[in-house]
Amino acid sequence: MSNEDSDIRYMATADLITELQKDSFNLEDSTEKKVIDAVLTLMKDKSGEVQNLAVKWYNGVLHARQNLCPGHGKQIRCFAALPSLFNFKTRLLNGPLVKKIKEAQLQDVVDKLCNFAAQQEVEELRDIASIGLKTIIVEIPVNSPIGNNVTKRVLPRLITLISNNKATYEVQMDTLDILAEISARFGSSVSQDMNKQQQNALLPLLGYPRPAVRKRTTVAIGNLVMHTNDELFDELVKRLLVELNKSADSKEMLRTLIQCVGALSRFSAPRLGAYLSQILPLVIKYTKTDDDDELRENCLQALESFVLRCPTEMTPYITQIVQLSLEYLKYDPNYADDEEEEEGDEGENEAMEQDNDEEDEDEDADDYSDDDDISWKVRRSASKTLSAIIGTRGELLSQLYHQVAPALIGRFKEREESVRVDVLQTFIVLLRQTLVTAIDFTHNVDMEMGGENSKRRRGTGSPSVVPMETEESPKQLLRNQVPRLSRALSKQLVSKSTQTRQTGFTLLRELVTVLNGGLENHIGLFIPAIESSLSSAAADQHHIGTTSNLKIETLTFLRQLFKTHPAVAFHKYLRRLCPPIISSVQDKFYKITAEAFLVCIELIKVIRPINYDSVSQTQTVQPLNPEFKPYIAQIYTVTMQRLATSDADQEVKERSIMCLGALLSQAGDQLVAEHRAAFNILLERLRNEITRLTTVKTLTAIANSPVCTGEEVKRTVLEAVDDVAVLLRKSNRQLKVASLGCLEVLVKRYGKFLTPASFTNLLTELKPLISDADLHLLPLSLTTVVSILHANPGSIPIIKQDVLPSVFRLVQSPLVQGAALDSLLTLFAALVRTNPQDYTLLVAGLIGPVANDKQVQLAVSKQSYSTIAQCVATLCLNSEANCSSTVSDFERQIEDTNSSESVKYLSLLTLGEIGRKVDLSGHAKVHTTILVLFSVPSEEVKSAAAFALGNISVGNIPKYLPIIISEIKQQPKRRYLLLHALKELITRHSQKEGSNSLGTYSDEIWVLLFDKCESDEEGTRNVVAECLGKLTLTNPYKFLPELQKRLQSSSPQTRGTVVTAIKYTFTDQAQNYDDLLRPLIVEFLSLMKDTDLNVRRLSLSTLNSAAHNKPYLIRDVLNTLLPLLYQETVVKEELIRMVEMGPFKHKVDDGLEIRKSAFECMYTLLDSCLDKIEIFGFMDRVFAGLSDQHDIKVLAHLMMMRLANVAPTAVTQKLDDAVEPLKATLNYKVKQTAVKQEVEKNQELVRSALRCIAVLTKLSEPATTPRFDTFLKEIRASTLGDEYKTIVADADNKERRGADYMDLS
Repeated sequence: MSNEDSDIRYMATADLITELQKDSFNLEDSTEKKVIDAVLTLMKDKSGEVQNLAVKWYNGVLHARQNLCPGHGKQIRCFAALPSLFNFKTRLLNGPLVKKIKEAQLQDVVDKLCNFAAQQEVEELRDIASIGLKTIIVEIPVNSPIGNNVTKRVLPRLITLISNNKATYEVQMDTLDILAEISARFGSSVSQDMNKQQQNALLPLLGYPRPAVRKRTTVAIGNLVMHTNDELFDELVKRLLVELNKSADSKEMLRTLIQCVGALSRFSAPRLGAYLSQILPLVIKYTKTDDDDELRENCLQALESFVLRCPTEMTPYITQIVQLSLEYLKYDPNYADDEEEEEGDEGENEAMEQDNDEEDEDEDADDYSDDDDISWKVRRSASKTLSAIIGTRGELLSQLYHQVAPALIGRFKEREESVRVDVLQTFIVLLRQTLVTAIDFTHNVDMEMGGENSKRRRGTGSPSVVPMETEESPKQLLRNQVPRLSRALSKQLVSKSTQTRQTGFTLLRELVTVLNGGLENHIGLFIPAIESSLSSAAADQHHIGTTSNLKIETLTFLRQLFKTHPAVAFHKYLRRLCPPIISSVQDKFYKITAEAFLVCIELIKVIRPINYDSVSQTQTVQPLNPEFKPYIAQIYTVTMQRLATSDADQEVKERSIMCLGALLSQAGDQLVAEHRAAFNILLERLRNEITRLTTVKTLTAIANSPVCTGEEVKRTVLEAVDDVAVLLRKSNRQLKVASLGCLEVLVKRYGKFLTPASFTNLLTELKPLISDADLHLLPLSLTTVVSILHANPGSIPIIKQDVLPSVFRLVQSPLVQGAALDSLLTLFAALVRTNPQDYTLLVAGLIGPVANDKQVQLAVSKQSYSTIAQCVATLCLNSEANCSSTVSDFERQIEDTNSSESVKYLSLLTLGEIGRKVDLSGHAKVHTTILVLFSVPSEEVKSAAAFALGNISVGNIPKYLPIIISEIKQQPKRRYLLLHALKELITRHSQKEGSNSLGTYSDEIWVLLFDKCESDEEGTRNVVAECLGKLTLTNPYKFLPELQKRLQSSSPQTRGTVVTAIKYTFTDQAQNYDDLLRPLIVEFLSLMKDTDLNVRRLSLSTLNSAAHNKPYLIRDVLNTLLPLLYQETVVKEELIRMVEMGPFKHKVDDGLEIRKSAFECMYTLLDSCLDKIEIFGFMDRVFAGLSDQHDIKVLAHLMMMRLANVAPTAVTQKLDDAVEPLKATLNYKVKQTAVKQEVEKNQELVRSALRCIAVLTKLSEPATTPRFDTFLKEIRASTLGDEYKTIVADADNKERRGADYMDLS
């Protein structure tokens, strides 16, 4: 390597590289140093080839081992390769040497590289050394001791380099890059003294003549401030403020200072927020500088950063920044546009008349070019600033629609493409923010998922109106902008710019999704754009990828457009829409084909609409216009062609089947000649494992169709029913759900054609599903059994033999509730109506397990008793002949002193269920017998007796209500149970449709209840409050003012009862008394600031109920209620007391329950009133909850996950603040003496935190959330790494299943 011949030196170096690449090759310490010195010498070799090879070899030195243990002599290895630099000569970091060297040698290498970087004679050597140093810093692991040692060694030399006034421009540039990397990666290990030296060395460079150095200095300062203490940071900001004030005449300096301030907001926003009141006026002042567009751009970029990262401090300035951004959104000094100036006063008719002139102006604008004009950067920055405000200020949506939306629409015609796309994207952000905060958000999601509730299917073309939508609501304000938006956007959609057109269609899709329609009167404007976008011009063939994306976006928009508008709105445009859509099905790109099939499905519903009335549950078939019949045939032809292709993509296969199903279900009567071929293909696909799920859903839709009938349909059903029944054995749950739905429809529509063998086979397959193992499949299975019973009453013997034993076991399950219970009751009603002789058998089968039980305790769970009682009551109500005798039997059971507790309990529940629907006054002693049971020892029997008395009273109020009132007055020991009976009566009576008021009894009950609300027992007060609330609903105009009067009561028990009573009024969905309640709501809920702890807790519970049931009542007063709510989330030291338990002391937090109620209320508000919440103030309390007690932490995790979905921009800016509380939760160790429940509770909390982190991960970016990104890496490398990966995988699977459901629904 030291030979005079350059060829020999070259070959020797190459051979050494080859040897070093072998894992078995090792260097001894003495040899290692010699080799390194030789290579360092070769870096200065006169031969370019040798020098290049030496660099290539030497950069392998930088691959130090990650797992170095100082003192153990382990080898070093850590770095990867960098790409080419300086053409062929400087291929860097691809060599293997440092895989073999130790840390001591690496330190020597760093020293020599520093020397090379500092020398100014050989520029190429200096550049290579600088890149080498930077690569060392980049590649050393963050937590490695090597990094700290290298940093300590190299940092002083780097500071000396940048402090040298004689250092060249290139040296300064390279040194600043290295310093920035050191601060970013190892800044936490650098001492504050060294940080001060760095800061003092960097600040003068802000005035360096070359812009590139100033920019790198700004980056270096930004990375540095993450690790400086408050004293250094304050010193830096004060220095910047001084410079900002005195540099008004130096535009270059101002640009740099503004950039530096923006960098501080990105890297240390919380600390900079304290100075914003001083910084902002200066930034705004310099934004208005007349002659410097670059400075103006920097100022707007800084404002955008402030909006995103200092939200609380920026709140007072938002309106001013909006105005400033709007001013510069249209800033274009080199292009005159008179219409822009008069935009605000322009009338709609005038605008339509000027359309042609505007098009000409736009064409002229496209031809305009000025290389020196950078005003477009100002407009782009203004647009981005507005986007930041929109994305983080959901509570200002109405104001933004008044001020910002018209201006954005006016700038759709922006002449610079990149700015135009940014403006469109900003409007999309506005639409998405509206969707997130829209009141009928759930309905829109249902529309997105292709549910049956679409507007066209409902047979109405008017948008849905909810109580909370007013003239000033964001959605209504958006509707008002639609005409102008449509005209402006339609011109851009026919422009030459593919990116503009694609973004424009995205905007339109978001628009119709938010409004659930809205373009009925403007569809014609977009027809030319749709046609041109779906037709690939020959000139566009070199942009195949771009064109494909445009097509897909156009088709996605069309699908949503068809879904959300009435069919009649499209009929006059079908001649132009159908050909390009149908042609897209034949596109070579499978994604376009798949999306085109989905559009065809919606197009078929437009061509032949079938309206569904959810009230009468009937379908109305619209006649098919003869002009549209050829389109049906064309869609059928291309669909069959695709179905016949064996090598089609899976997505295309599934959607072609769906399209065929739509054709047959919407226009089957027009394709009678094609039935055999179509149904044969469906039967073939049904037997294919890959496509059977989609085919089952398709058969369900066809069987439900009122227009697809005939012999071929019957033949297909007879063949398919057994095949579908077999699918119930499969493990795929989604397939089983679809199969059950299909079987129910097939049996209902074509049951009379099925053979007895098919019914027997069906019941055999259904039998295993009649259990509580899957409560989603259970109601579907029971409903299918009912359909079989109706279609073929002769199946009763088989049902009794195979199904009933499973049903009788099922009623004993405590899990049978909701839909499963409703289906079970329907089954028993069908059984007794079909064969009344089986009544005794059915009753005996239901009560058998209880009647034969002689134990003192209840034989099964309370829920099971309730299920059995409801089933027996259903049998009675559907068999009038047996009703009276059954009541008498149960009455004897409760009279019999020898009856077991279980029998009495069931008998009382059953009498209550029957008595609610049937007048039992004919059984004269029934109420007396029940009252006697109020004194038995068993608490279960007493509660059942109260239930029975209250429900029996509903059947005959005039007879039984006076008895209950009298008993309450005269029997203080029974009062609690009698109040429960009264609660049952009032609740059940108020639920009856068309029920009259309790009449003259109301006043007496009202007085009686308030007499009892002073009880010391909270249970009694709760029952009284529920009675008062339900009673208020019977006559709100009378009783609401009465409740209001008692808010001023001196008794906390009375105040608590009143506010709880109001809670129970919210559960009634009727709106007839809302106008009466609305003005009183603040007065009721202001009890959140009551002096009594319990009253505050009850008031929070009431607010939660209002937010959940009737959010529109509180939306406009949230600005009053939220500060009170937030106050209750604060940990109050005065409520924490120390309790001595023997030798131990234990902290008791009396405010915990209140805080829990407050956080529960916040969680509800996040779902129902998001657009009225100032998101950053809300997030501050959520972040506080991350450090609270166990239950509150779990709620905070849930809210963080929800916020990540609805306000991602805001959450991203605060993500680093969540690191410490989340880390504390994950690192918490329970005591070794902790019991099993405490360990499991902590484990569940850790899983909750990991689930939250898994959602937040999607928002994390190293540049914007460095601390959270580092936190993630620590989790993945920790003992929780495997569990975290599992949680992420589960979340991904859920999303994937959701996507599959959307595609196949």
